[in-house]
Amino acid sequence: MSPGEVREFAPAKVNLTLRVGRARADGYHPLDSLVVFADWGDEVRVDDSPAFLLTMSGEPSRRLAGGHDNLVMKAAVALQRAAGLDRAARIHLHKAIPVEAGLGGGSADAAATLRALNRFWKLDWPLDRLAELGLGLGADVPACLYSRPLRMRGIGEWIEMVEIGPGLPAVIVNPGVAVPTGPVFVAFDSRDPRPLADGPWYQGDLAGWLTGEANDLEAVAIGREGVIGDTLEWLHAQPGAWLVRMTGSGASCFALFDTLDEAQGAAEAYPGFAQAVTLGAPEMPA
Repeated sequence: MSPGEVREFAPAKVNLTLRVGRARADGYHPLDSLVVFADWGDEVRVDDSPAFLLTMSGEPSRRLAGGHDNLVMKAAVALQRAAGLDRAARIHLHKAIPVEAGLGGGSADAAATLRALNRFWKLDWPLDRLAELGLGLGADVPACLYSRPLRMRGIGEWIEMVEIGPGLPAVIVNPGVAVPTGPVFVAFDSRDPRPLADGPWYQGDLAGWLTGEANDLEAVAIGREGVIGDTLEWLHAQPGAWLVRMTGSGASCFALFDTLDEAQGAAEAYPGFAQAVTLGAPEMPA
């Protein structure tokens, strides 16, 4: 690590709940979601460079576009232009989060890039200002900028911080299929969904409320990739699992447990990619 290098953690995002409404006239879908973040994810490192340069490492990075087509580079250029700077940076992205997995990896990386460059260039922009810029990069980017438990509504622009108590032991598993978000929403629209209505929100009994909620994209994602349903069944069978659900638009799924040992046991037993985590508000650089 060079003396001037800045590092930012890009934690994986998990939708504990995800309600989706009928598409608006502009094509966007209104959402209502309780979002939390894992103590596991990617890392972004930035250092001085006369021109933007992106390098990547980690097995999932093999499936990512390089150069200015990468969301990390789009975030960097967007902040440079918004701040009116003529500076650039060398950016290294280390990937651990699977691609097109419903874990917000691209959005987390873009958000970490904005936070890192905000520090590196000494802009001192508040997160709220970065979030306004981030919304133009993706609906999940504002939430990922905060990386703490929150309620996300609208198309991602309405964010309210929430308290969920201690971190939640969990296992995140990915069945090894990529599920692009666009086709899942197309399939969702084909079912003539209702407009999004306000439902009861979490008032203190988190476990009880979660069991009555859902991910509205789960059924259509299973319709596209049946292995998601198989994965959910496998998680339901794990000792101690008290909530099992798909996150985002899939294909990753998660299970909540009372203890991290139970989550670790499930991770070790799963025959594919699995990660035991604590969900909540992971520690971030100061």
